[in-house]
Amino acid sequence: MIKLELQEVQRVALDLLIEFDKICQENSFRYSLGGGTLLGAVRHGGFIPWDDDIDIMMPRADYEKFLEYCHHYDCGFDCLSLTYTDNYFDLFSRLSDRRTSLIDDSREIDYKVGVSIDIFPIDGLGNNDSIALKNFNKGRFKRELLVASKWTKYFRSETRSVVFEPIRFMLFLMSRCVNKQKLCKAVDSDCQRNAFDTSCFAACISGVYREKEIMPTSTFQEYQSIQFEGHDFAIISAYDAYLTQHYGNYMQLPPIDKQVPHHRAQYYWR
Repeated sequence: MIKLELQEVQRVALDLLIEFDKICQENSFRYSLGGGTLLGAVRHGGFIPWDDDIDIMMPRADYEKFLEYCHHYDCGFDCLSLTYTDNYFDLFSRLSDRRTSLIDDSREIDYKVGVSIDIFPIDGLGNNDSIALKNFNKGRFKRELLVASKWTKYFRSETRSVVFEPIRFMLFLMSRCVNKQKLCKAVDSDCQRNAFDTSCFAACISGVYREKEIMPTSTFQEYQSIQFEGHDFAIISAYDAYLTQHYGNYMQLPPIDKQVPHHRAQYYWR
């Protein structure tokens, strides 16, 4: 197999994003670029130069409608989701390129996946900030346990403080005994307890920024377009508040030694 270089991975991921956007435009599905993809769009006009992933956020109702659409139509890519894909145990979905394959020795992957973009549902959390935080943290242990259940072996975190390592190791040991399918469906059900449109606060609960994911629901209700690698895509109009909460002074570049890909995976042409 021939390994894809960074620029090739970015190009394949961009093609997936273009097809995703086309479906959303034709069906009036709401979405926004999210996480580092939104940061890249605002700061670089495209990909963060040393990164290759694309993250999307969708209000839960639009997210479920999109998954159902992909289940009924051949969109030219594979849509991997908890609802429709066997042995898939993530709380977010992936659109996967069929010409490529992913190899990641750190995780158990029992389904075919290649270069992909991640789609995160935005769920409601309640009507004041203390209740929102309580609801967010209510299922946190189960979410962390679910993540650990997919590790093939224990490894040190590159992003969390060393003081968390005993907890991560305990989670890894406990996760060897869980039923991943039951756990994942239970956690997904917990995430949907509060409706997005009737909550004052919402979050991509499965996002990696933990409490920083919690935002006023209004943050995710108004949209505008932005150029990303020469194409127009949707972003939340409140992108400044979102990026500031997630990254602080987001227009400042990280130190040179931090300008490296954060994924362990390698991609190959099939």
